[in-house]
Amino acid sequence: MAAWYSRAMLDSAFGKPGATIDRALNHLADVCVRWTITPNALTYAAVVLGIVAGGLFALDWMWTALGVVLLSGVADAIDGRVARRGSGSTRWGGVLDLTFDRVVEAAVLLGIALPRPAWHAPALVLAATWYVNLCVFLAIGAASEGASAKVIHYAPGLLERAELLVLALVVVALPSLAPTAAYVYAALEVVTATQRFTYGRRALGSLR
Repeated sequence: MAAWYSRAMLDSAFGKPGATIDRALNHLADVCVRWTITPNALTYAAVVLGIVAGGLFALDWMWTALGVVLLSGVADAIDGRVARRGSGSTRWGGVLDLTFDRVVEAAVLLGIALPRPAWHAPALVLAATWYVNLCVFLAIGAASEGASAKVIHYAPGLLERAELLVLALVVVALPSLAPTAAYVYAALEVVTATQRFTYGRRALGSLR
C-alpha cells in the first residue's frame, strides 16, 4: 500500500528527523498489529478523516483541519506497514489505498478552494496536473508486470503523498502565499509526471 512517508523520501528530505518519523510509524504499526487493527480499517479511517478535514477547511477551522489531515496521513502511512507485519498486502487493499488517497486529495482541495475565490484558478490548475499525473501513473502500473514488490506498481517520481500535508500547512500558516504554493506544487506535479513517463519508456522498452 502507498504511504505518505516512504523511508527513502524521509531519509533524503529530512535526514535524521525523517528516520525518527519512520521509526515512530513502525512503532505505531506494531501497536496496531498487537491490537488486531486491520490494514483496511486504517485505510477507511484515513479516508474518513480526510473527508472531515476537507469539511473543516471549508468551514474555516484551519488549524483543526490541518491536525485532522495529519491524522489521516498517519493512518495512510501505517496501513501498508501493518499489512506487511500481518497477513500481507492484498490486491483489494492496494485498490482501496490508491482510490481513497485520491478521495482525500479531492476533499482537501475542494474544502480549501470552494469558499475562497482566490483559490479557484490555482485549484483547477493543480487538479489538472493531478489528473495527468494519475493517468501516467496508472498507465505505467497497468503495463508493468511484476516489476515491483508492491501490490500496485509505483513508478518513481519527485512528489510523494507528503506534499499534500505541506500544502495544507502553507494554506494554514501562510495563507497569502498559498495560491503561489499551489502553482509550485502543480509545476512539480508536471516534473513528476515527466519523470514517470520517462521511467515507463525506459522500463517498458521501445514501442513498435
